[in-house]
Amino acid sequence: MSTSLILMIVCFLALMVIGLPIAYNLLITTVVYLLSADLNIVQLAIKMYGGMNSFSFLAVPFFVLTGQLMLRGGLLESLVKFVNVWFGNFKGAIAIVTIGASLLMGSIVGLAVASAASLGVFLIPMMKKEGYSPAYSAAVMSSASLLGPIMPPSVLMILYCTAVGNTSIAGLFMAAVTPAILIALMQCVIAHRTAVKRGYPSYGKSTWKEKGQATLKALPALFLPVIILGGIFSGIFSITEASGVAVVYSAIIAFFVNRSVKLKDIPDMIVEAASTSGLVLILAGAGTAMAWGIANERVMSLLIEPLSQMPQWAFLLLVNILLLICGMFMDDYASTVILAPIIAPIAWAIGINPLHIGLVFCVNLVVGLATPPFGVTLFVTSPIAGVRIEQTAKEALPFLLMTIGILLLVTFIPDIALWLPESMGYLS
Repeated sequence: MSTSLILMIVCFLALMVIGLPIAYNLLITTVVYLLSADLNIVQLAIKMYGGMNSFSFLAVPFFVLTGQLMLRGGLLESLVKFVNVWFGNFKGAIAIVTIGASLLMGSIVGLAVASAASLGVFLIPMMKKEGYSPAYSAAVMSSASLLGPIMPPSVLMILYCTAVGNTSIAGLFMAAVTPAILIALMQCVIAHRTAVKRGYPSYGKSTWKEKGQATLKALPALFLPVIILGGIFSGIFSITEASGVAVVYSAIIAFFVNRSVKLKDIPDMIVEAASTSGLVLILAGAGTAMAWGIANERVMSLLIEPLSQMPQWAFLLLVNILLLICGMFMDDYASTVILAPIIAPIAWAIGINPLHIGLVFCVNLVVGLATPPFGVTLFVTSPIAGVRIEQTAKEALPFLLMTIGILLLVTFIPDIALWLPESMGYLS
Protein backbone atom coordinates (compact mmCIF):
# COMPACT_ATOMS: atom_id res chain seq x y z
CA MET A 1 0.00 0.00 0.00
CA SER A 2 1.51 3.29 -1.13
CA THR A 3 1.90 6.40 1.01
CA SER A 4 -0.52 8.29 -1.25
CA LEU A 5 -3.24 5.70 -0.75
CA ILE A 6 -2.72 5.72 3.04
CA LEU A 7 -3.00 9.51 3.07
CA MET A 8 -6.18 9.30 1.00
CA ILE A 9 -7.81 6.86 3.44
CA VAL A 10 -6.71 8.81 6.53
CA CYS A 11 -7.88 12.11 5.06
CA PHE A 12 -11.27 10.69 4.09
CA LEU A 13 -11.89 9.15 7.52
CA ALA A 14 -10.68 12.24 9.39
CA LEU A 15 -12.93 14.59 7.41
CA MET A 16 -15.84 12.19 7.88
CA VAL A 17 -15.32 12.15 11.65
CA ILE A 18 -15.36 15.95 11.91
CA GLY A 19 -18.60 16.05 9.95
CA LEU A 20 -17.53 17.77 6.73
CA PRO A 21 -20.19 17.38 3.99
CA ILE A 22 -19.36 14.32 1.95
CA ALA A 23 -19.02 16.18 -1.37
CA TYR A 24 -16.32 18.48 0.08
CA ASN A 25 -14.74 15.46 1.75
CA LEU A 26 -14.36 13.66 -1.57
CA LEU A 27 -12.93 16.72 -3.30
CA ILE A 28 -10.37 17.50 -0.57
CA THR A 29 -9.39 13.84 -0.27
CA THR A 30 -8.80 13.63 -4.02
CA VAL A 31 -6.70 16.82 -3.96
CA VAL A 32 -4.59 15.40 -1.10
CA TYR A 33 -4.05 12.22 -3.10
CA LEU A 34 -3.07 14.08 -6.29
CA LEU A 35 -0.58 16.27 -4.44
CA SER A 36 0.94 13.38 -2.49
CA ALA A 37 1.25 11.25 -5.63
CA ASP A 38 2.80 14.17 -7.52
CA LEU A 39 0.04 14.12 -10.14
CA ASN A 40 -1.35 17.09 -12.06
CA ILE A 41 -4.16 18.78 -10.11
CA VAL A 42 -5.96 19.31 -13.42
CA GLN A 43 -6.84 15.61 -13.25
CA LEU A 44 -9.46 16.54 -10.64
CA ALA A 45 -11.38 18.70 -13.10
CA ILE A 46 -11.00 16.17 -15.92
CA LYS A 47 -12.31 13.25 -13.87
CA MET A 48 -15.13 15.30 -12.31
CA TYR A 49 -16.29 16.40 -15.75
CA GLY A 50 -16.18 12.79 -16.94
CA GLY A 51 -18.29 11.67 -13.98
CA MET A 52 -20.91 14.36 -14.52
CA ASN A 53 -20.99 14.16 -18.32
CA SER A 54 -23.74 11.57 -18.63
CA PHE A 55 -26.93 11.99 -20.64
CA SER A 56 -28.82 9.93 -18.06
CA PHE A 57 -28.26 12.60 -15.41
CA LEU A 58 -30.61 14.90 -17.33
CA ALA A 59 -33.42 12.72 -15.99
CA VAL A 60 -32.71 13.67 -12.37
CA PRO A 61 -33.93 17.31 -12.38
CA PHE A 62 -36.94 16.34 -14.51
CA PHE A 63 -38.02 13.56 -12.15
CA VAL A 64 -37.52 15.82 -9.11
CA LEU A 65 -39.54 18.57 -10.83
CA THR A 66 -42.25 16.02 -11.64
CA GLY A 67 -42.45 15.10 -7.97
CA GLN A 68 -42.77 18.76 -7.01
CA LEU A 69 -45.58 19.29 -9.52
CA MET A 70 -47.45 16.23 -8.26
CA LEU A 71 -47.07 17.18 -4.60
CA ARG A 72 -48.16 20.78 -5.16
CA GLY A 73 -50.76 19.83 -7.73
CA GLY A 74 -53.15 18.11 -5.32
CA LEU A 75 -52.40 14.61 -6.57
CA LEU A 76 -51.39 13.36 -3.11
CA GLU A 77 -54.87 13.89 -1.72
CA SER A 78 -56.45 12.02 -4.61
CA LEU A 79 -54.06 9.08 -4.18
CA VAL A 80 -54.76 8.91 -0.44
CA LYS A 81 -58.51 8.93 -1.11
CA PHE A 82 -58.12 6.25 -3.79
CA VAL A 83 -56.23 3.86 -1.50
CA ASN A 84 -58.61 4.65 1.35
CA VAL A 85 -61.86 3.77 -0.46
CA TRP A 86 -60.45 0.46 -1.67
CA PHE A 87 -58.62 -0.67 1.47
CA GLY A 88 -60.14 1.47 4.23
CA ASN A 89 -62.27 -1.37 5.58
CA PHE A 90 -59.19 -3.20 6.84
CA LYS A 91 -57.94 -2.75 10.38
CA GLY A 92 -55.09 -0.26 10.32
CA ALA A 93 -56.59 1.46 7.30
CA ILE A 94 -54.75 4.77 7.60
CA ALA A 95 -51.39 2.97 7.97
CA ILE A 96 -52.20 0.92 4.86
CA VAL A 97 -53.20 4.14 3.10
CA THR A 98 -49.81 5.63 4.08
CA ILE A 99 -47.95 2.63 2.65
CA GLY A 100 -50.04 2.58 -0.54
CA ALA A 101 -49.65 6.31 -1.09
CA SER A 102 -45.90 6.06 -0.48
CA LEU A 103 -45.61 3.28 -3.07
CA LEU A 104 -47.57 5.22 -5.68
CA MET A 105 -46.09 8.62 -4.86
CA GLY A 106 -42.64 7.15 -4.35
CA SER A 107 -42.71 5.87 -7.91
CA ILE A 108 -42.99 9.51 -8.94
CA VAL A 109 -40.85 11.31 -6.36
CA GLY A 110 -38.16 8.59 -6.18
CA LEU A 111 -36.49 10.02 -3.06
CA ALA A 112 -36.93 8.56 0.45
CA VAL A 113 -36.29 11.77 2.37
CA ALA A 114 -38.58 13.77 0.06
CA SER A 115 -41.35 11.21 0.48
CA ALA A 116 -40.91 11.10 4.27
CA ALA A 117 -41.03 14.89 4.56
CA SER A 118 -43.78 15.72 2.06
CA LEU A 119 -46.09 12.80 2.79
CA GLY A 120 -45.28 12.77 6.51
CA VAL A 121 -46.54 16.31 7.09
CA PHE A 122 -49.88 15.23 5.63
CA LEU A 123 -50.25 11.61 6.80
CA ILE A 124 -48.67 11.50 10.29
CA PRO A 125 -51.25 13.95 11.73
CA MET A 126 -53.98 11.84 10.09
CA MET A 127 -52.68 8.70 11.83
CA LYS A 128 -52.45 10.47 15.18
CA LYS A 129 -56.01 11.76 14.74
CA GLU A 130 -57.22 8.17 14.23
CA GLY A 131 -55.72 7.17 17.59
CA TYR A 132 -52.34 5.85 16.46
CA SER A 133 -49.47 6.50 18.85
CA PRO A 134 -47.16 9.31 17.66
CA ALA A 135 -44.13 7.00 17.63
CA TYR A 136 -45.94 4.34 15.59
CA SER A 137 -47.21 6.97 13.14
CA ALA A 138 -43.65 8.18 12.58
CA ALA A 139 -42.42 4.58 12.23
CA VAL A 140 -44.99 3.73 9.55
CA MET A 141 -44.12 6.84 7.54
CA SER A 142 -40.37 6.30 7.95
CA SER A 143 -40.63 2.69 6.75
CA ALA A 144 -43.06 3.42 3.92
CA SER A 145 -40.82 6.18 2.57
CA LEU A 146 -38.19 3.55 1.71
CA LEU A 147 -40.41 2.43 -1.15
CA GLY A 148 -39.60 5.63 -3.07
CA PRO A 149 -35.95 4.88 -3.99
CA ILE A 150 -36.77 1.20 -4.67
CA MET A 151 -39.87 1.58 -6.83
CA PRO A 152 -38.81 2.97 -10.20
CA PRO A 153 -38.03 5.56 -11.38
CA SER A 154 -35.26 5.87 -8.81
CA VAL A 155 -32.63 8.62 -8.76
CA LEU A 156 -30.39 6.33 -6.70
CA MET A 157 -30.48 3.63 -9.38
CA ILE A 158 -29.73 6.14 -12.13
CA LEU A 159 -26.70 7.29 -10.12
CA TYR A 160 -25.57 3.70 -9.54
CA CYS A 161 -25.79 2.70 -13.21
CA THR A 162 -23.95 5.83 -14.28
CA ALA A 163 -21.23 5.27 -11.66
CA VAL A 164 -20.46 1.66 -12.58
CA GLY A 165 -21.43 1.35 -16.25
CA ASN A 166 -22.23 -2.09 -17.72
CA THR A 167 -25.70 -1.96 -16.14
CA SER A 168 -28.95 -1.06 -17.88
CA ILE A 169 -30.99 1.57 -16.02
CA ALA A 170 -34.24 0.22 -17.49
CA GLY A 171 -33.21 -3.34 -16.57
CA LEU A 172 -32.43 -2.33 -12.99
CA PHE A 173 -35.79 -0.53 -12.79
CA MET A 174 -37.50 -3.76 -13.86
CA ALA A 175 -35.59 -5.81 -11.30
CA ALA A 176 -36.73 -3.45 -8.55
CA VAL A 177 -40.47 -3.72 -9.23
CA THR A 178 -41.09 -7.11 -7.58
CA PRO A 179 -39.07 -6.41 -4.38
CA ALA A 180 -40.78 -3.02 -3.99
CA ILE A 181 -44.25 -4.57 -4.26
CA LEU A 182 -43.29 -7.41 -1.88
CA ILE A 183 -42.01 -4.94 0.72
CA ALA A 184 -45.16 -2.81 0.40
CA LEU A 185 -47.44 -5.86 0.78
CA MET A 186 -45.57 -7.12 3.85
CA GLN A 187 -45.63 -3.64 5.38
CA CYS A 188 -49.42 -3.69 4.95
CA VAL A 189 -49.59 -7.10 6.67
CA ILE A 190 -47.56 -5.82 9.64
CA ALA A 191 -49.69 -2.66 9.84
CA HIS A 192 -52.90 -4.73 9.80
CA ARG A 193 -51.69 -7.18 12.47
CA THR A 194 -50.50 -4.32 14.68
CA ALA A 195 -53.84 -2.55 14.30
CA VAL A 196 -55.76 -5.69 15.26
CA LYS A 197 -53.54 -6.19 18.30
CA ARG A 198 -53.79 -2.57 19.47
CA GLY A 199 -57.39 -1.92 18.45
CA TYR A 200 -56.66 0.74 15.86
CA PRO A 201 -59.76 1.64 13.79
CA SER A 202 -60.79 1.08 10.19
CA TYR A 203 -62.77 3.50 8.07
CA GLY A 204 -65.60 1.18 7.14
CA LYS A 205 -66.57 -0.16 3.75
CA SER A 206 -66.98 2.35 0.92
CA THR A 207 -69.79 2.14 -1.63
CA TRP A 208 -69.07 1.33 -5.26
CA LYS A 209 -70.10 4.87 -6.13
CA GLU A 210 -67.46 6.28 -3.74
CA LYS A 211 -64.87 3.88 -5.15
CA GLY A 212 -65.71 4.95 -8.69
CA GLN A 213 -65.52 8.67 -7.89
CA ALA A 214 -62.20 8.31 -6.03
CA THR A 215 -60.72 6.17 -8.81
CA LEU A 216 -61.80 8.66 -11.47
CA LYS A 217 -60.23 11.54 -9.56
CA ALA A 218 -57.00 9.60 -8.98
CA LEU A 219 -56.63 8.48 -12.61
CA PRO A 220 -54.33 11.37 -13.63
CA ALA A 221 -51.90 10.45 -10.83
CA LEU A 222 -52.21 6.71 -11.48
CA PHE A 223 -51.50 7.16 -15.18
CA LEU A 224 -48.18 8.90 -14.61
CA PRO A 225 -46.15 5.85 -13.42
CA VAL A 226 -47.86 3.83 -16.16
CA ILE A 227 -46.71 6.34 -18.78
CA ILE A 228 -43.17 6.54 -17.35
CA LEU A 229 -42.54 2.84 -16.79
CA GLY A 230 -44.61 1.66 -19.73
CA GLY A 231 -42.72 3.95 -22.09
CA ILE A 232 -39.32 2.91 -20.70
CA PHE A 233 -39.99 -0.83 -20.56
CA SER A 234 -41.59 -0.92 -24.01
CA GLY A 235 -38.70 0.98 -25.53
CA ILE A 236 -40.85 3.90 -26.71
CA PHE A 237 -38.51 6.36 -25.05
CA SER A 238 -35.33 6.42 -22.98
CA ILE A 239 -35.02 7.23 -19.27
CA THR A 240 -34.20 10.85 -20.03
CA GLU A 241 -37.02 11.19 -22.55
CA ALA A 242 -39.41 9.61 -20.03
CA SER A 243 -38.48 12.24 -17.45
CA GLY A 244 -39.28 15.02 -19.95
CA VAL A 245 -42.64 13.44 -20.78
CA ALA A 246 -43.36 13.14 -17.05
CA VAL A 247 -42.72 16.86 -16.49
CA VAL A 248 -44.99 17.89 -19.36
CA TYR A 249 -47.77 15.53 -18.25
CA SER A 250 -47.61 16.55 -14.56
CA ALA A 251 -47.48 20.25 -15.51
CA ILE A 252 -50.66 19.90 -17.58
CA ILE A 253 -52.42 18.18 -14.67
CA ALA A 254 -51.16 20.65 -12.04
CA PHE A 255 -51.73 23.87 -14.02
CA PHE A 256 -54.75 23.15 -16.20
CA VAL A 257 -56.69 20.20 -14.76
CA ASN A 258 -56.46 20.66 -11.00
CA ARG A 259 -55.39 24.31 -11.26
CA SER A 260 -53.67 24.05 -7.88
CA VAL A 261 -50.22 25.26 -9.03
CA LYS A 262 -49.66 28.89 -9.96
CA LEU A 263 -46.95 30.63 -11.95
CA LYS A 264 -45.54 32.07 -8.71
CA ASP A 265 -44.78 28.51 -7.52
CA ILE A 266 -42.43 27.80 -10.44
CA PRO A 267 -39.27 29.45 -9.00
CA ASP A 268 -39.49 27.42 -5.77
CA MET A 269 -39.93 24.18 -7.70
CA ILE A 270 -37.01 24.96 -9.99
CA VAL A 271 -34.79 25.76 -7.01
CA GLU A 272 -35.73 22.44 -5.37
CA ALA A 273 -35.03 20.51 -8.57
CA ALA A 274 -31.75 22.36 -9.10
CA SER A 275 -30.50 21.83 -5.54
CA THR A 276 -31.24 18.09 -5.60
CA SER A 277 -29.75 17.65 -9.07
CA GLY A 278 -26.72 19.73 -8.15
CA LEU A 279 -26.06 17.50 -5.16
CA VAL A 280 -26.25 14.37 -7.31
CA LEU A 281 -23.95 15.84 -9.98
CA ILE A 282 -21.34 17.11 -7.51
CA LEU A 283 -21.30 13.76 -5.72
CA ALA A 284 -21.03 11.93 -9.04
CA GLY A 285 -18.14 14.11 -10.17
CA ALA A 286 -16.27 14.05 -6.88
CA GLY A 287 -16.88 10.32 -6.45
CA THR A 288 -15.60 9.60 -9.95
CA ALA A 289 -12.42 11.56 -9.23
CA MET A 290 -11.80 9.67 -6.01
CA ALA A 291 -12.66 6.33 -7.65
CA TRP A 292 -10.04 7.11 -10.32
CA GLY A 293 -7.48 7.69 -7.58
CA ILE A 294 -8.34 4.32 -6.02
CA ALA A 295 -8.11 2.62 -9.41
CA ASN A 296 -4.79 4.34 -10.09
CA GLU A 297 -3.42 2.71 -6.95
CA ARG A 298 -4.47 -0.71 -8.32
CA VAL A 299 -6.72 -1.35 -5.35
CA MET A 300 -9.12 -3.31 -7.57
CA SER A 301 -6.47 -5.82 -8.61
CA LEU A 302 -5.53 -6.30 -4.95
CA LEU A 303 -9.15 -6.93 -3.94
CA ILE A 304 -10.41 -8.99 -6.87
CA GLU A 305 -7.88 -11.79 -6.48
CA PRO A 306 -8.67 -12.76 -2.85
CA LEU A 307 -12.40 -11.96 -3.07
CA SER A 308 -12.81 -13.88 -6.31
CA GLN A 309 -11.94 -17.03 -4.37
CA MET A 310 -15.02 -16.59 -2.18
CA PRO A 311 -18.28 -18.41 -2.97
CA GLN A 312 -20.92 -16.09 -4.39
CA TRP A 313 -23.13 -16.49 -1.32
CA ALA A 314 -20.31 -15.50 1.04
CA PHE A 315 -19.44 -12.44 -1.06
CA LEU A 316 -23.09 -11.36 -1.21
CA LEU A 317 -23.44 -11.79 2.56
CA LEU A 318 -20.32 -9.68 3.09
CA VAL A 319 -21.69 -6.99 0.74
CA ASN A 320 -25.02 -6.94 2.60
CA ILE A 321 -23.32 -6.44 5.96
CA LEU A 322 -20.96 -3.76 4.63
CA LEU A 323 -23.68 -1.77 2.87
CA LEU A 324 -26.17 -1.97 5.73
CA ILE A 325 -23.51 -0.51 8.03
CA CYS A 326 -22.57 2.17 5.48
CA GLY A 327 -26.23 3.03 4.98
CA MET A 328 -26.58 3.74 8.71
CA PHE A 329 -23.76 6.26 8.76
CA MET A 330 -23.49 7.67 5.24
CA ASP A 331 -25.80 9.24 2.68
CA ASP A 332 -26.99 6.72 0.06
CA TYR A 333 -25.77 8.89 -2.83
CA ALA A 334 -22.33 9.27 -1.30
CA SER A 335 -22.08 5.55 -0.55
CA THR A 336 -22.96 4.83 -4.16
CA VAL A 337 -20.32 7.01 -5.80
CA ILE A 338 -17.65 5.72 -3.39
CA LEU A 339 -18.43 2.00 -3.11
CA ALA A 340 -20.26 1.06 -6.30
CA PRO A 341 -17.17 1.32 -8.59
CA ILE A 342 -15.33 -0.98 -6.16
CA ILE A 343 -17.99 -3.60 -5.38
CA ALA A 344 -19.62 -3.96 -8.80
CA PRO A 345 -16.51 -5.05 -10.79
CA ILE A 346 -15.64 -7.64 -8.12
CA ALA A 347 -19.18 -9.02 -8.27
CA TRP A 348 -19.02 -9.25 -12.06
CA ALA A 349 -15.65 -11.00 -11.86
CA ILE A 350 -17.11 -13.82 -9.75
CA GLY A 351 -20.12 -14.25 -12.03
CA ILE A 352 -22.87 -12.23 -10.31
CA ASN A 353 -25.33 -10.68 -12.74
CA PRO A 354 -24.93 -6.87 -13.03
CA LEU A 355 -28.65 -6.28 -12.42
CA HIS A 356 -28.60 -8.54 -9.37
CA ILE A 357 -25.66 -6.86 -7.64
CA GLY A 358 -27.07 -3.44 -8.59
CA LEU A 359 -30.40 -4.24 -6.94
CA VAL A 360 -28.75 -5.69 -3.82
CA PHE A 361 -26.51 -2.63 -3.60
CA CYS A 362 -29.29 -0.06 -3.89
CA VAL A 363 -31.83 -1.80 -1.65
CA ASN A 364 -29.20 -2.23 1.09
CA LEU A 365 -28.43 1.48 1.10
CA VAL A 366 -32.14 2.35 1.13
CA VAL A 367 -32.74 0.08 4.13
CA GLY A 368 -29.91 1.88 5.90
CA LEU A 369 -31.91 5.13 5.62
CA ALA A 370 -34.34 3.78 8.24
CA THR A 371 -31.83 1.83 10.34
CA PRO A 372 -30.86 3.13 13.80
CA PRO A 373 -28.92 4.89 15.14
CA PHE A 374 -28.53 7.32 12.22
CA GLY A 375 -31.34 6.42 9.81
CA VAL A 376 -32.17 9.73 8.12
CA THR A 377 -35.89 9.00 7.62
CA LEU A 378 -36.21 8.45 11.39
CA PHE A 379 -34.81 11.94 11.91
CA VAL A 380 -37.27 13.38 9.38
CA THR A 381 -40.47 11.77 10.66
CA SER A 382 -39.85 11.89 14.43
CA PRO A 383 -40.02 15.71 14.76
CA ILE A 384 -43.21 15.75 12.67
CA ALA A 385 -44.80 13.29 15.12
CA GLY A 386 -43.29 15.06 18.15
CA VAL A 387 -41.40 12.03 19.51
CA ARG A 388 -37.80 11.00 20.18
CA ILE A 389 -35.79 9.12 17.57
CA GLU A 390 -35.41 6.06 19.79
CA GLN A 391 -39.19 5.78 20.20
CA THR A 392 -39.69 5.79 16.43
CA ALA A 393 -36.84 3.31 15.92
CA LYS A 394 -38.40 0.85 18.38
CA GLU A 395 -41.79 0.96 16.62
CA ALA A 396 -40.11 0.68 13.20
CA LEU A 397 -38.21 -2.51 14.15
CA PRO A 398 -40.80 -5.02 12.78
CA PHE A 399 -40.91 -3.16 9.45
CA LEU A 400 -37.11 -3.03 9.33
CA LEU A 401 -36.65 -6.74 10.06
CA MET A 402 -39.21 -7.64 7.42
CA THR A 403 -37.50 -5.44 4.81
CA ILE A 404 -34.13 -7.00 5.60
CA GLY A 405 -35.75 -10.44 5.27
CA ILE A 406 -37.00 -9.64 1.76
CA LEU A 407 -33.60 -8.16 0.92
CA LEU A 408 -31.94 -11.44 1.92
CA LEU A 409 -34.47 -13.42 -0.16
CA VAL A 410 -33.67 -11.29 -3.21
CA THR A 411 -29.94 -11.60 -2.46
CA PHE A 412 -29.86 -15.38 -2.31
CA ILE A 413 -32.78 -16.16 -4.65
CA PRO A 414 -32.13 -13.66 -7.46
CA ASP A 415 -34.89 -15.05 -9.70
CA ILE A 416 -37.42 -13.29 -7.45
CA ALA A 417 -36.25 -9.99 -8.90
CA LEU A 418 -34.70 -11.02 -12.22
CA TRP A 419 -37.69 -12.79 -13.78
CA LEU A 420 -39.12 -9.50 -15.11
CA PRO A 421 -35.96 -8.13 -16.77
CA GLU A 422 -35.26 -11.63 -18.10
CA SER A 423 -38.71 -11.86 -19.68
CA MET A 424 -38.13 -8.43 -21.29
CA GLY A 425 -34.76 -9.42 -22.70
CA TYR A 426 -32.49 -7.43 -20.36
CA LEU A 427 -30.50 -10.45 -19.18
CA SER A 428 -27.75 -11.82 -21.36
